[in-house]
Amino acid sequence: MENQNFKKWLKRKGLSESTVSSYINTLRLYEQEGFSFSFDNACRWKELQMQNHKPGTVNIRIHALNKYAEYSKARWRLKPVKVQNQQYVESQLTMVQYNKLLSCLYEDGNLRWWVAIKVLASTGVRISEFLQIRLEDLRRGYADVCGKGTKYRRVWFPSKLRQEVLSEYHEEGYLLPYSDGVIRKRLHAFARKYKLPKEPLHPHEFRAFFCSKCL
Repeated sequence: MENQNFKKWLKRKGLSESTVSSYINTLRLYEQEGFSFSFDNACRWKELQMQNHKPGTVNIRIHALNKYAEYSKARWRLKPVKVQNQQYVESQLTMVQYNKLLSCLYEDGNLRWWVAIKVLASTGVRISEFLQIRLEDLRRGYADVCGKGTKYRRVWFPSKLRQEVLSEYHEEGYLLPYSDGVIRKRLHAFARKYKLPKEPLHPHEFRAFFCSKCL
């Protein structure tokens, strides 16, 4: 298989580095296990994957083969494995917990994190997108952020959020000049300090919290 040319093709499609790497590794595994690229062989390989791996892993590998099929202009595609949707969310952040976190941060004078939590919960941005947001973006009312891969999108800030933040916070630059890993550790530290459950206090949960509020 033309892994290098396929890799370049995936990057032109705007896929992230991690996704490209995952797809290339899948193709290498497919070849190492002695399968040539055809629909029948791909179906047999899929069956073997289903016997030895979880559905989520199998579907990622199916997506990789389907992308290679698209790249090589093959007319077939593999169907993904059906996964039963979870009907509930464990340890979801509640409004009471959210308000307590904000209140404690404000009372401690930790305005940087107070602002960060409000922006995460009011916009639903991914943590990778949030790390691109500056105070000047809040003044302007929107930020153009790079999401998955190389795709840009515009994030708008609600007027109420802007008023609350800009009346209290005046430190220029990025809202949080930290890495994703540091942010996770600090959120867990806040959970211990303010006697909040640790599980819902992670960056992505504020995205789910935003979606729940919208619903």
